Amino acid sequence: MKWHYNLLIGVINGLEEIFLLNKPAIKVVDKLIDENKKWGARDRKFVSSTIFDTVRWIRKYGYCSNIKELATRKNLWDILGTAIVLKGQIIPNLMEFSNINSKEILKNESEIINNRKINESIPDWLDQIGINDFGESLWNKEVSAFNTRSSLVLRCNTLKTNIKELKNLLKVENIDTVLKKEYPDALFVKEHKKVINLNSYKLGLFEIQDANSQKVATSCNLKPGMTIIDACAGAGGKSIHMASIIKNEGEIIALDPHDSKLKELEKRAKRNGVKIIKTLNTFKSKNISNLIGKADRVLIDAPCSGLGVLKRNPDAKWKMNPEKIKKLINTQQYLINFWSKYIKPGGELIYATCSIFHQENKEQIKIFLDNKVGKKFIIKNEKTYFSHTTGFDGFYIVQLKKNCE
Repeated sequence: MKWHYNLLIGVINGLEEIFLLNKPAIKVVDKLIDENKKWGARDRKFVSSTIFDTVRWIRKYGYCSNIKELATRKNLWDILGTAIVLKGQIIPNLMEFSNINSKEILKNESEIINNRKINESIPDWLDQIGINDFGESLWNKEVSAFNTRSSLVLRCNTLKTNIKELKNLLKVENIDTVLKKEYPDALFVKEHKKVINLNSYKLGLFEIQDANSQKVATSCNLKPGMTIIDACAGAGGKSIHMASIIKNEGEIIALDPHDSKLKELEKRAKRNGVKIIKTLNTFKSKNISNLIGKADRVLIDAPCSGLGVLKRNPDAKWKMNPEKIKKLINTQQYLINFWSKYIKPGGELIYATCSIFHQENKEQIKIFLDNKVGKKFIIKNEKTYFSHTTGFDGFYIVQLKKNCE
C-alpha cells in the first residue's frame, strides 16, 4: 500500500474532528468524501476504512504508542503511524512519523495479547456489562465480531419490484449481490460500493438497511389494512418497510420529535411509492389521542445506546457511558408505558433496540410486564440478534400481545 501524503492529511483531519472535536465518525467521513471530489474510488475507500479502523482500535493503538491521553494533532500522527506498523506495513518516510519506534510498538502489542479490554479495544465499563450479561465465552465472540467491518445490505422495495428482478438489475449496474433465505427481502453486496447514485436507487427499488434491522418490521406480524403507529420513526426506514409489507393498504402514523427527520421520511416514502404514511411531530401526539386503545400495532424502535451496531458505528463505544445509558433507560420506560395505551385488545406492541444488553431490553420488558398496564400483555416472541452468530448488527426485538378484554 502506498500512503499518499494528501490522503494521510485527509485521515488526520477526519480523526481530529472525531476525537478532538467530538463529531460523529459517519458524518465526518461523509463530509470528507464530499469535500474532496478529486479523490478516486480507491482513495475514498482508503480514507474511510483507515479512519473507521483507527476509531475501532483507538485504545489498542494508544497503548501500543504509549499515548496516555489523546489531546493533540501530533498524537493522531503517532496513532496513525502505530496503526501502519501493526498492519505490518512500511512507515512512510515523512517528518510526521520520525519518532515512530516500530520495535517498541510491537513489544507493547505482545504484552496485551491476553488483555481483552485493550487488545479488542473496548472501554472497561462496557466489558464488564458484557461479561455480566453473557459470560466470558459469548462475550469474547461478540467483541471480536464488533471489530469486523459491517456488510452493505440492501432491502428490496416489494412495492415496485421483487428480489430476483432487483438482483438482475443491480448486476447490470455492476453491483454483485448474494441472497440469503433467512432474509427474504435482503441483497448482500459483495463489494462495498456507493449505491445511492444508481438509477435503481433513485427509482426507489431498494433502501440501504442492515439485515437484522430488517427483522424489526418482519417481526411485527403485519397484515394489509392495519393501523400502525411507529412511535420513534426517525427518518422512516422501518415505517417504509412496514408499508411495503402491508402492500400500501392501511395507515401508518410515523412520529419523531425532529421535523428534519420527518421531512426526510416523507422524501423517502415518495421515492419508494409509499402512500399510507402520515408524519407527526411527537410533541403533537395528542392529535392522535382518538387512537388510544385502537391501534393494531405499535412499534417502539427505542432510543438506545447503539452498542449493538459497533461494527457500523465504532465511535459509539467511546462516546457512550453508563450515565447516558441510565437516561436512555428512563426514556425507554416512558415510551413503553405511554404507547402501550394505544394498542387495542388483541393488538401487539413491538419493542426493539439496536443494543444487545439486558438493561435496555429484557430488564425493561420485565419491569413493564410487572406493572399495572403491562399485566395486560404477554410475550409472544423475544429474540436477541448477535453479531457473532449472524454477521450483522446486534438487535433486540420483542413482540408483546395485549390480552383481549
